[in-house]
Amino acid sequence: DALAPDVLARMQAVSAELIRVAVRRHPFGNRGPRRYSLGRTTVVSETLALADAPPVCEVLRHIWQSDRFSVQCTGGDFSLPGTEVQELHIDMPPRTLADTLYAFHDPAHPGRNFLDLPAPVVKVYFPMVDFDERTGPPRFVPGSQWRTAHEDLPPPGTWEPASVRAYCPKGSAILMDQRVWHGGTPNVSEVARPMLSVHYAGPWYNEDVLNDGGGMQFYRYHRGALPSQRLASLPGRRRELCRHLVPPPDVPQS
Repeated sequence: DALAPDVLARMQAVSAELIRVAVRRHPFGNRGPRRYSLGRTTVVSETLALADAPPVCEVLRHIWQSDRFSVQCTGGDFSLPGTEVQELHIDMPPRTLADTLYAFHDPAHPGRNFLDLPAPVVKVYFPMVDFDERTGPPRFVPGSQWRTAHEDLPPPGTWEPASVRAYCPKGSAILMDQRVWHGGTPNVSEVARPMLSVHYAGPWYNEDVLNDGGGMQFYRYHRGALPSQRLASLPGRRRELCRHLVPPPDVPQS
């Protein structure tokens, strides 16, 4: 398991409260019927207990060959009983906007854009319940992160490429390149299926690559979500990972 039992129990309580708030605000769902995104939850400082899960940090260190990655934000989503299948999608704007949204240029390879790079950011999902045939785990199209730069997603209702479902017990971790084609599956259980998430940026990632006017929140550090005093109180590794979440130096803090 990626999460220690006490951390999992605390995060389950946090997710239950986030679900209650979301359903009150959007009774019918905000990502389709009975399906919800929690948005950025970084201001709920308890969620940062996920940030320094040792098994996850070890895998990220292996991916990036460095321990200088950092947290951009936390988030999550959930589905309620009766949710149907979700269309395949990517967690970023369409590839046709790449030249407009990303200020990346490789003089040695003019045809290469930001979407062709090794994973600049990684999202890690933490299931709060067991993901099985009834609760409806997410499905992923293997290798599709390398197709996103040059190939459109299949239109809804047409042939869908082979995918795998992320069956796993609660407290596990699912690491995802946000360019990968993925989607939810039906929740035919009698319980909500929540998963909290942490977004990490690689050691070389720089927000200057974005030309989005601030709109791509999940590719930006959630600066100001964590007061400096709160950052100073975090355990050592977690404090290092969350270093970009404090307000900019020129912003007064209450």
